Amino acid sequence: MNKIEKLNFDYVPSLWDKRESLFKENTVDLKDISSIDVSGMALLVKWAKAQKDQKLHLINVPVSAMNLINTYRLGQLFVLD
Repeated sequence: MNKIEKLNFDYVPSLWDKRESLFKENTVDLKDISSIDVSGMALLVKWAKAQKDQKLHLINVPVSAMNLINTYRLGQLFVLD
């Protein structure tokens, strides 16, 4: 399971460089997220679309991430806990 602390414009490029190993996982713990913006949400969408036969499982989803998921109607891409 992956734990990520920041999903924002400044941090996403470093995560993108690790995407091959990241995208092998299907669960992401967002408990320690201190910052998320649309670039972080875009990474999660790409990650979700990289999952073959299952949805990306997001756990400990903070309110800020839920607001973006709901605003952009992305809930169907994820299993949310």
